[in-house]
Amino acid sequence: MSMTPRLVAFVVVAVGMLAAVLHARPPRELTIETGPVGGSYYQDALQYREFLAARGIDLQIRPKPNSLEILGDVADPGSGIDVGFVAQDVSGSKDAAVFTVGNIELQPLFIFASAELGRRSVIDDLRGRKIVMPPVNSATSDAAIRVFQLYDITRENSSFTFMPLADAVRDLRVGRFDAGVFMLAPENSVIRDLAADSGLRLVPIGEARAIANHLPFLRSVVLPRGIYNIADGIPPNDTIMVAAGIGIVVRNDLHPYLIYSLLDAMTAVHRGPTFLSSAGEYPAIAGSQLPVHPLATRYYRSGLPWNYRELPPWAAGVVEEYLVPVLGVLLVGGICMVVMYLADGIAAVTASVVWLIARIRRRPGSVA
Repeated sequence: MSMTPRLVAFVVVAVGMLAAVLHARPPRELTIETGPVGGSYYQDALQYREFLAARGIDLQIRPKPNSLEILGDVADPGSGIDVGFVAQDVSGSKDAAVFTVGNIELQPLFIFASAELGRRSVIDDLRGRKIVMPPVNSATSDAAIRVFQLYDITRENSSFTFMPLADAVRDLRVGRFDAGVFMLAPENSVIRDLAADSGLRLVPIGEARAIANHLPFLRSVVLPRGIYNIADGIPPNDTIMVAAGIGIVVRNDLHPYLIYSLLDAMTAVHRGPTFLSSAGEYPAIAGSQLPVHPLATRYYRSGLPWNYRELPPWAAGVVEEYLVPVLGVLLVGGICMVVMYLADGIAAVTASVVWLIARIRRRPGSVA
């Protein structure tokens, strides 16, 4: 039994519509690369995963101690990484195949020195000392080495040891090193424990504003006296420090539904007050060194688009993918219909005028 032309046309249209819906259907898996297990990036990713799971998105977390490499992994199409954290100077990576979707918080560069160096230790006291920090390709170590160089504290005159976060913290607390450097959120449990350790002192950075001028990816902040414990005075003074803005970067071809869901997760996790920021200050795109994703700009300006707010994900994806082309087709079709209508009208008026003139000429006494 042969199919009629109408039935063939119907089947072609139905198959085309089904293929369009399947193409626009958003993915349900996202992979994020973080710093080491226990670090602030990893803790944030755990909160993102819980939020995204409620939207049917499975967030895979890949820890990476060498956090300086995260940006390159996100830019590499073959890495399998969709999202990552950055805290380093990325001013030279503006042409990478990534976008930022916002900064989420400030993380100070915490320098803890042995109490044996004195209650009022300063950075200069660390020259010639044994200093431990996270792996050499981590954002922490990169920032620490740059800051130390400004004070003429280098590998040539001091001992730098690079270790995984947990090992570095353990060895610092048992006295194997004179100082340790960690870049984590002030609220992180690792920092809380180190701040409460009577054998350690938090070293202030009095020249923080000057350092921020030399290293623009850092900024001067103040950790308030008693923020960890008012009664015990931990820390004992307002402590001037430098901090890095932590940003989230995404692949440049990530599906809009995943981007908007990630932005919602970032807002839910980071919109509250912290030790260094006010409620609602983060996430934000101000001051980003990398190109901002257009959808992130749209999100921070007007919130979640109506299609992702009101429609199920698959329908929202169809609207996102095909609304503009469909509107274009309808606009062109409408213009064509108007032109055809006007052409028919003009033809009808012309025919009427010709008929009227011919009739007038046929009347008796009319001028030939």
